[in-house]
Amino acid sequence: MNKLLLILVFLVATPLTLIVSAYSLADVSRPQQLPLLLTSGPVQQVYASQPAETPQVMGVFTTADARPIIIERYLRKHNSPLLPYADDLLLAAERYNVDYRLIVAIAQCESNLCKKSPPDSYNCWGFENGDTRFLSWNQALNQVAKTLRERYLDQGLVTPEQIMPKYAPPSVEKGGPWAKCVSQFMDDLDKGNF
Repeated sequence: MNKLLLILVFLVATPLTLIVSAYSLADVSRPQQLPLLLTSGPVQQVYASQPAETPQVMGVFTTADARPIIIERYLRKHNSPLLPYADDLLLAAERYNVDYRLIVAIAQCESNLCKKSPPDSYNCWGFENGDTRFLSWNQALNQVAKTLRERYLDQGLVTPEQIMPKYAPPSVEKGGPWAKCVSQFMDDLDKGNF
């Protein structure tokens, strides 16, 4: 009788166990989206395994938009008369494809950002040994940028060290303080040290 009972239990339990196991296996192998715990914000999908294609965020980041702010903050910190012309300085630099930092750094070295330039000359750059008198800040900014482009950059003189012998020849004999000064202020602008 015990053997008959065991055979009966085996014949009933085995098919039942196989059916439950097959159903569970089919249910587990089907991809499922797990419920979200957060109810606010964008909907996120959570997978039991990584999807075949991973979503990517694509974009381009530039620093061009920071330049007007950098110029303005720098000129404001140094209480420069050029502050109202910060946008014009950047426009002149872009028009002639000149690094704006070069224009600002030369003005810093030559005239403490226009605070020590000849009165009513608008010449903050020691332009032509300080003898040149411009009619306005806009004229000065454009002429300085144009001259830096045509007489220096287009001639292959691109670093302060290369520009110095032609722009500030007396500085060469003194070991190059002009180039060091310009380089230092360009670095300060680049790093935001102001």
